[in-house]
Amino acid sequence: MGLSNIWLLVSCLLWTCLPQSQGTVYPRDILLKTPKFRRVWGGVQSNTGPNFGGWLLRILNGDGNFACGAAYYAPLLVITSANCIYPYRNSLEGATVEGTAFSECDRENYADIDSIQFPEKFVYQKLYMDVAVVRLRDPVRGRLTEFIRLCTVKVQPKMQMVVFGWGFDNTEVEIPSSDPRNVTVTIISVKECRQKFKSPKIASTSVCAKQPKNPKQCLYDGGSPLIYERELCGVVSFGSHCIDTSKPGMYTNIRRVKRFITETEEAINAGDVFRSTKVVKEKKKPPKKTIKPKSKPVKIRTVMVEPLVC
Repeated sequence: MGLSNIWLLVSCLLWTCLPQSQGTVYPRDILLKTPKFRRVWGGVQSNTGPNFGGWLLRILNGDGNFACGAAYYAPLLVITSANCIYPYRNSLEGATVEGTAFSECDRENYADIDSIQFPEKFVYQKLYMDVAVVRLRDPVRGRLTEFIRLCTVKVQPKMQMVVFGWGFDNTEVEIPSSDPRNVTVTIISVKECRQKFKSPKIASTSVCAKQPKNPKQCLYDGGSPLIYERELCGVVSFGSHCIDTSKPGMYTNIRRVKRFITETEEAINAGDVFRSTKVVKEKKKPPKKTIKPKSKPVKIRTVMVEPLVC
């Protein structure tokens, strides 16, 4: 390689490929076999500006409108709220997942949705097991795109976490932002959460957080991530609204549903969960290959998408 070519390459890396919203710039796009540990988010200290990290995604419906917030977990896997994505399960044609961080080198920063995996015990508009794993047709491209770790800490009262969103749940108070925002929330006890909601039942997979008093600071877009340090510890669940911040925000505790996520990943990698077909159907049977033979496997319900026939 000549000196002039080397200089052009260095110029690209130092100038052309600088992010529009600053953050870590990787040398190449994510591939199907990219190991998670090589592309994992290093926390806010790894960002160099307003970019929140290349793991923060948003799901767009077939019309191109905002549907849910999401977090990038593996090359073909995205984590979101089951309650949020469930209404779109039979209309996935044209639905995409889009990154929130871009560099000048990126030609595209989105991926089409292939199918959605729901826990078998999930019931729409209920809190228990409110999580979904979205399977993509291809990885989300982008030199800033990266994965986030699943929660390893026990979520306890008084812990402060950061939630992300765009304000689509708060349109009565403020116009949604085209760029993501974040706000710090404080975890509260189950007892206090029950008192606020005047309900004796809070799902064992849920966690509550005190909402900001100012509705304009509240962020509660379904499926949007709740993080602690550099780990995904929750996703915005169901049952709260920013218009009434006296009630706590309800989140799915990722640590409590982690087994479903990891077993779904292993089942997909083993070929026990297939890609979408021409027939819309629900797969209620557990994977043929038991991931953990010594314990009862988590059952997965798959919703396929019917391709558009021209």
